[in-house]
Amino acid sequence: MIKNKYFTLTHIALLLFSFSILFEVILIKKAHAQQSDFQIWSLVTADISIDEGEKKWLIYLETQARAGDDASDFERILLRPAIGYNLNPNLTFFLGYAWTPTFLNTNLLSEFGDEHRIWQQIIYKHQTLNLNWLHRLRQEQRFLENASSAANRTRYLLKASYPLENNYGLAGYNEIFVNLNSVKRGPTAGFDRWRFFVGPYLKVNNARYEFGYVGEFGRRFGDDERFINALFLSANFKY
Repeated sequence: MIKNKYFTLTHIALLLFSFSILFEVILIKKAHAQQSDFQIWSLVTADISIDEGEKKWLIYLETQARAGDDASDFERILLRPAIGYNLNPNLTFFLGYAWTPTFLNTNLLSEFGDEHRIWQQIIYKHQTLNLNWLHRLRQEQRFLENASSAANRTRYLLKASYPLENNYGLAGYNEIFVNLNSVKRGPTAGFDRWRFFVGPYLKVNNARYEFGYVGEFGRRFGDDERFINALFLSANFKY
């Protein structure tokens, strides 16, 4: 049992290492045409059941804060509430709103950019190969300041958690963002960004904490490319 656990853990580490090498290759190849930045990201979420009996309905609350320009200035904030419905213990649907203003432009200069979103989401969970898997499919309608119309974006996240003990383990995810339409003074249709995370997690009572590294390669409106290295800290609470 112990041997199998560490055998699986080795394969996860190799997979994550492969992803990091791939990102480094992308970074080196495009270094002449892109910016890079070190950031610090924080994320706090809460799932609050609103029906005491079946616990089908829930309120989801999320807030994020990010410091950019080598973590020296406030880059953006995200406030993302939603209502969710648990069809069963493994499948949940969400409908929500988000306010996601930015405070630094693509040149890392102070400039306020307002953005509102309507979003829909499906989360599916299951267990395979001694891992806890989470699939998240999110659709966003983005209303950006000065953009000619709404920008539509699809996001798919695949996350795996590997428990080492009952209350802690390792986690990692990959997420792809794709713009479905081009908008004047806004996003261009096609690839938007690719993000991955790796780090440990800890469960304490009704909370789960994660700390680790986030890498993100993406485009911000047009051909401007950027690679982000970020320290990431999150806390999720369930009530």
